[in-house]
Amino acid sequence: MLKKKNRILSIYPKKRSKDLFFVKLDNGATLEVSNSILTSESIKEGKEIDASNLENLLSKQEYQNLKNAGLALLSYRMRSKRELYEKLLAKNYDPTNIDLVLIDFEKNGWINDEEFGLAFSKDQINQNSLGPIALKYKLKKYINSDDMISKILSSIYSEIDIQSIIIKVLKKYTSDEIRGNHILREKIINKLKRKGHYWQDINDSINRYIEGGF
Repeated sequence: MLKKKNRILSIYPKKRSKDLFFVKLDNGATLEVSNSILTSESIKEGKEIDASNLENLLSKQEYQNLKNAGLALLSYRMRSKRELYEKLLAKNYDPTNIDLVLIDFEKNGWINDEEFGLAFSKDQINQNSLGPIALKYKLKKYINSDDMISKILSSIYSEIDIQSIIIKVLKKYTSDEIRGNHILREKIINKLKRKGHYWQDINDSINRYIEGGF
């Protein structure tokens, strides 16, 4: 247990780290503290620190560690607010602190669910030819707001024609093959349904493709 006041015996850099330092206290405890917090809190060798200030120091360092972890995850690719929350929670960070960090990230524009959703949707459509049913389901894994998901779907399918997505799948076959082979046609229809397209869009696209409308 920490004494009411503890003297800082030594401060020395952590190996292979540009920012972290070890702070050794006279009670035997050794803390890892970032250089920015050492400076802001005026932490120096020989200084005495009471329990309240020590708790404040540890809280600030926890927040900084959490922020760094979030930025590290974002350095790989865009992420939604929900995805980032779940990733940080899995690292055993405090949920309240995670919420505070994510608010900070949103204010700085480092996370934006609408931008993430649009980029994610375009990628899913380009790679997998997804329709609105399947795309909505996938977006629910990353975004909590149904209103935001609806906005993203409306925006993405106003930019990208649904029939052009379906035709991309149909073009693996000739119009004559689809017209003359009922089994093949049903196979294609079922495939497009699994990709989350509505029946009416599938039927209209197949008919136009067979008639040479594309």
